[in-house]
Amino acid sequence: HLGLPNKNDVKEGIITYKLAAHAADLAKGHPGAQIRDNALSKARFEFRWADQFNLGLDPDKAREFHDETLPKESAKVAHFCSMCGPHFCSMKITQDVRDYAAKQGIGEVEALKRGMETKAVEFVKQGAEIYRKQ
Repeated sequence: HLGLPNKNDVKEGIITYKLAAHAADLAKGHPGAQIRDNALSKARFEFRWADQFNLGLDPDKAREFHDETLPKESAKVAHFCSMCGPHFCSMKITQDVRDYAAKQGIGEVEALKRGMETKAVEFVKQGAEIYRKQ
């Protein structure tokens, strides 16, 4: 033993236990575990930050991580994630594709196909290089 655990050590141990127990519940097919994960995924996709924090296994740590990147209270209603930002958030891009498809009166698959074709033309016009000098 190196010493008695402090308050933070105990909290980390409890969170680790919760995570392991949740993983085991998922592996065993416990319906409550999947319901919680589905609720968290839905909150994430709908950019309901407060719900994401509260549904997580460590709400305080989730808020802390989010606030390191986006500390302002207005960021709690942002429609992009704190890790990827507004230009690379997969959930925002997915919603943008859905909105575009609905506006054009086409399906999502067709919207993605058209978007990829447009981006391919842009890529070639800019020199068809993945790494290019600005």
